[in-house]
Amino acid sequence: MTKYFEVLRRDGPARMGKLLLERQISTPALISKDDYVTAGSVYSYSSLEEAISAGEALKGKKKLVFPAYVPAALRSEPALEVAPLDTDGPKGLLVHPFSIQKPEKADVYALGNAAALNNPRDLVAAVAGLRERIAPDTALYAPALATPANLALLVYLGIDLLDGIRMMADGLLGRYHTRDGVWKASDLAELPCRCQHCRDMSSGGVSAGRLASHNLQKLEEELLAVRAAVRSESIREYVERQVRVAPDQTAALRLLDQEHSYLERRAPVARRSKFYANCSESLARVEVSRFAERILSRYTAPKSDVLLLLPCSAKKPYSLSRSHRLFAEAVGGRRRYLHELILTSPLALVPRELEEAYPAASYDVPVTGRWDREERAWLAGCLEAYLKRNRYSRVVAHLEGELEETVRESGLDAVYTGGGIGSAALERLGLAVAEACREAVRLPDLRLLRYRAHADFYFGQGAGEALLEGKIVVRGREIQDEAKKPLASWTINGSMALSMQGAKRLERLGRYIVRIGDFLPRGSLLAPGVVEADEQIRPGDEVIVVGEKAFGVGRARMSGWEMAASSRGVAVDLRHIVER
Repeated sequence: MTKYFEVLRRDGPARMGKLLLERQISTPALISKDDYVTAGSVYSYSSLEEAISAGEALKGKKKLVFPAYVPAALRSEPALEVAPLDTDGPKGLLVHPFSIQKPEKADVYALGNAAALNNPRDLVAAVAGLRERIAPDTALYAPALATPANLALLVYLGIDLLDGIRMMADGLLGRYHTRDGVWKASDLAELPCRCQHCRDMSSGGVSAGRLASHNLQKLEEELLAVRAAVRSESIREYVERQVRVAPDQTAALRLLDQEHSYLERRAPVARRSKFYANCSESLARVEVSRFAERILSRYTAPKSDVLLLLPCSAKKPYSLSRSHRLFAEAVGGRRRYLHELILTSPLALVPRELEEAYPAASYDVPVTGRWDREERAWLAGCLEAYLKRNRYSRVVAHLEGELEETVRESGLDAVYTGGGIGSAALERLGLAVAEACREAVRLPDLRLLRYRAHADFYFGQGAGEALLEGKIVVRGREIQDEAKKPLASWTINGSMALSMQGAKRLERLGRYIVRIGDFLPRGSLLAPGVVEADEQIRPGDEVIVVGEKAFGVGRARMSGWEMAASSRGVAVDLRHIVER
């Protein structure tokens, strides 16, 4: 809990914020010795009392103050305890990465022995573990760890503050850094950079000072690129590209993806950027597992006798693509008698009603027609789980190639048409659907099915039934009750925006609710005003704000657990608020 650091923007564990010292530092950032003062190791003093007094003497400075600390080996607990430093100014605290003790309150936590975290498993465990032990609105500093090659990964892990110590040291050791790795400067026939420092070295010879200056400049340039990626909500795609520089970085990303709870608790429900699934690590992304989990647990398919399995398309949403328009024409009026399920990688299953939900409406993959073992196993497992939950009398599979082969190998009893969009293929599809739909039950209005599916997807099972209770009128992308009062609208990015009337219908479910104190907020709801928030809430979720004097709706800017634990920052951007 801090008054000197505030998180302003989030993209998973990566954050942008501001740290208020003598200067305002916009994070993620590189800090220097000019930004903090430290009493140093307790072992540099003749007594523990002297070390504590040295920390006390630093109080009152506008810089970040680190009291005396107790050094310890990487996996050891400190041998001594130092009394907490009580200060009204910005406070730093060195913490040991694998300590089981909960750290005292501070504004910035420095990761002890950070430079020794050479093993990817140690790095991920240390950062993720510490992040879970400290308050969400505090900054994490990793000294002597950053390089241009690993900076993106470190920020994505959840580190806010770094420095140029390693760049300066490596310059003195003759090491030449770029975002693509590190080399011995003496081994390079040509310097692969045209910065002024490299121009000077090309003409005047390599020197430790010039190398250090070049290294630091490359680190600063990389920081700007990483900040831009966080700002555009594309840091994951950037990291997936950048970790290819070294095997240990790729290993670290794969290990981080196994920390599902750590990532999911911080991942937004939707991003403005397109979801690019360009590598095998994309299959392990939180967005993929969360989408699949919601399809298998929250979503319930309409009661239909016939299931039609279709391939995905390059254009999203699928309905706008040429192939899916041709499928629709081939099926014709029988679309009201069947349910459509699109098979794709990496999302596995996308019901037609949810094709506009994130990330189904905004993802892209390299299309080769080939499915590797992981993709096949993922798709087959999801399809099997889906069919246990949603039963159909007949299945038509308009698939081809390895996708058809994968579904056949799963043992699904279906009519396989061979897929394709040629005239003969579409004719086979039409005939197979016509036969399957004989005596099938007619489904409700597809627009109502979409609203029901989206409500369940975003607010949990049963939300669709509560929101669409009674007579419902559909007007464009809005639904209204029988009195023509708006209940919700379907936004262009596939999410839902509740009206006050719609929020009242969902309030009784007790989900996605932010409870506040005895006041009426205006504009934005700040974290200090939050009394309690649903743990399920993630950044970007539509939430219902409830208080003794207030009732409203808005968009979450942070996760529910973070709202309750933070002392600064915007918790919810309010759209409507009324006094009770």
